[in-house]
Amino acid sequence: MTYCKIKPVLIAFLALTSSIIKGDNRSYVWTYEYKTMERGKAEFEHYLTFKAPKMDSLAGSVTTVHNIEFEFGMNDKFDFSIYQNFEQPAGGAFQYSGYKLRARYKFGEKNQYLMDPLLYFEYKGKPDFTKHVLEGKLILAKDFESFHYAINPVFEIEYEDGEKEYELKYNAGSCYRINELLRIGLEIKGGKNGHYLGPVISHGKDTFWVALGSAFSLTKIINNKPEFMLRMILGIHL
Repeated sequence: MTYCKIKPVLIAFLALTSSIIKGDNRSYVWTYEYKTMERGKAEFEHYLTFKAPKMDSLAGSVTTVHNIEFEFGMNDKFDFSIYQNFEQPAGGAFQYSGYKLRARYKFGEKNQYLMDPLLYFEYKGKPDFTKHVLEGKLILAKDFESFHYAINPVFEIEYEDGEKEYELKYNAGSCYRINELLRIGLEIKGGKNGHYLGPVISHGKDTFWVALGSAFSLTKIINNKPEFMLRMILGIHL
């Protein structure tokens, strides 16, 4: 299946999703914004991600990833999340792949600085404790009338089999708010394994929201990373 065949299906899915879902929101699927969960509140989020090694051959090759998140607002600036992760390789069995712990802290107040800053930290581990990943992000975001911009420089350290690996990555996005519920935009992401670009659409407010985005390879992709990814995030306030 080629990009030309994927494109109309993706556009139709985005349009259908935006017309039926209402709730609170995230504007992007790869990029984080200047937001934390409200004090004393909680949210359930489900991440559904499809990964294809080659753009021109999707049949029998797509890996499906499910991330289940429970997010808790600890105070007005700090929140904490627990993730349980599951994966099903193409033609393989559905299996538990690990867990993740995440913390975010907002600095200052919105529009206090040139860019609104937030610190993001996460730890990812496997059930047998053979692999450990530490990741830090600096979240910088800004609203300009109906436009929103965000950039996330990322630093990652991975420990596995006694070896340590470092990687610098990035996520960035820009979106336009069409109305109180609907936003459309574009995201770019990448690192040493390659770079991606794709559209994103999000819809919702208050208690129920959805975001859908894709990532198409811009450059040569190495180290067995996917050439194409599609992600949908569904959030429900508890």
